[in-house]
Parts: sequence; C-alpha cells; structure tokens
Amino acid sequence: MADAFPTFRRYFRAKARRLGKEQLAWWDLFAPTGKADRTYGWDEARAFILDNFATFSPELFGLAQRAFDRRWIDAEPREGKRGGAFCMGIEGVKESRILCNFDGSLDQVSTIAHELGHAFHNYCRYAADKTPLQSKTPMTLAETASIMCETIVMQAVLDQTTDPAEELAILETLLIGDTQVIVDIYSRYLFEQEVFERRSQAELSADDLSDIMARAQKATYGDGLDERYLHPYMWTWKPHYYSTDRSFYNFPYAFGLLFGIGLYAVYRQRGAAFVPDYMALLASTGEGTAADLAGRFGMDICRRQFWADSLAVIGQRIERYCAL
Repeated sequence: MADAFPTFRRYFRAKARRLGKEQLAWWDLFAPTGKADRTYGWDEARAFILDNFATFSPELFGLAQRAFDRRWIDAEPREGKRGGAFCMGIEGVKESRILCNFDGSLDQVSTIAHELGHAFHNYCRYAADKTPLQSKTPMTLAETASIMCETIVMQAVLDQTTDPAEELAILETLLIGDTQVIVDIYSRYLFEQEVFERRSQAELSADDLSDIMARAQKATYGDGLDERYLHPYMWTWKPHYYSTDRSFYNFPYAFGLLFGIGLYAVYRQRGAAFVPDYMALLASTGEGTAADLAGRFGMDICRRQFWADSLAVIGQRIERYCAL
C-alpha cells in the first residue's frame, strides 16, 4: 500500500488541476469531476448486472437471476427505511436477502452488484453443504465475492462508455473509494499504532490526538494534499476507535479490497478456468486463513507480486484518469 502512494499522489495532483488548484484540500477529495447524467431504471439495472454476471459464470448469473425474480432484494426507498445496504444469509432455507435503496444512480447499480456478491458467497457455501461453524468467515475474507462482483460491473461500465465526461465521472467515483481504502485507511493504521504506543506511557490530550492524526495524514497523502487543510479531528467521529475489541478495525477493508481485486486480476489471466477454483475458495472461507485458501488454488498471497498486481488494477484507473 505504501509503495502505491506516489501513484495516488499523481491522481491527487491531476484532480487539483481539474479543480483549478495547486493542491487539494481535504474536502476536495470527495468533490465530483466529469459529468454522469445517466440514470438506470430497475429493469435496466437488472439487465445490466445479469448480462455482465453471465460473462463470469452461469452460476453467478443464475444466483442473481433468482434473487431478482424471487424478490430477494428490498430495493425501494421508503419513509422510515434505513439507509445503506446489507445482505444476510437465511440458513434455514439456504437463501439470501438483500436490503438497499435503489435511486437509479450508477452507485446503486454498483451497490446491488456488491450485495449480490455476498449472496453468491452464501450460495457457494450452501452448495458445498458447509455447516454454520465451517461458514464463519473472518472480516478479511468477508468482502471477497462482493468486491469481485462490484469490479465486474464497474469495469463493464468503464469499457462501454464512449463519453469522456462520463468516463471521468465513473473513474472519479472509483478512485474516491480506492483512496479511502488504501491511503486513508493506512493513515488510520498509523494513527492507532502511535496512540497505542504513547497511551501505554501516559494519557493523551485532544491536542495530542489531533497532532497524531494530522501527521499520519501527511505521511500517507504527502504533497497530494495541502497540509493547511487536513482533517485532524477525524478521531472524534470514527466510532470504531472507541470499540475496545476492534483495534485496527479498518485493516480488513484494505485487505478485502486488494484480495478481491487481486483475484480479479488472476481471473483476467485465467478466464473461465478460474471460476471453479474461485467458487471452492468462497465455500471454504470459514475453514482456513486467506493464505492457506489461496494457496490451494495456486495463488501465493505471501508474495508481493499478488498485491502488486492488485494495486496495478487501481493504477490503471489512475493512468486513465490522468490521460483524460
């Protein structure tokens, strides 16, 4: 992740130029660029997801088709309905149910694909007749299928667009998320690490915590951000910092993104021959470490190259963004 920071800083500098600035302020990280006016109807979103899932495997296509046809997805925004999205497995009937709030945006199309990935993960372990204890997946592997499905759909959107402004908007959406998971999560890791080390010796004041957070952001974002406008108070509103049993809570998100994209990179190399191994891996995520499971299928995630290949997928997005 640290090796990828210079690539991300190229993206920050390119975005600053688009906004007419020399450097980004913290709030600029989330500013949209480009123009994506396209909205999706429900039937259109369904068809797009199914068409692209079908290019991956008939099993993924079939699972998603059943989810749509049997109304496993509660997609309608309603008064009193919670925001966000969620997928849960129903052990008694070996099915899944999905909650989301579909508004026609590309982000929601991506979200549905992501949640269907969780449903596919459940499908693989149900099909392999795994027990609940065998199916208890650690957080580092819980996003494996969802990241894969989200990547399949978003890559298809990128491949099919012919409008540079829309392409820029899509890339921006992807890179904002990638930045949070790679660059910002690393800063949170540095923050927690120093807090634990110093707190063992003395109490820390609010000023101490803000100073640690600002220095962690400088170390990761570097000259990509204007250091006058960082976010030293992030520690005040990230609730996981206050969960005593969830130290370094954000790490699994970074691991999950890179593991999922790394598997996507392997899929692009192997094609259809990858799918049976992948489904077997999903069925087994409660029965071994990520390294053990990947090793069963010829993937050595203890080698830097696996992670470099994963980050290279994000690097290609940044190159494409900078070229527009």
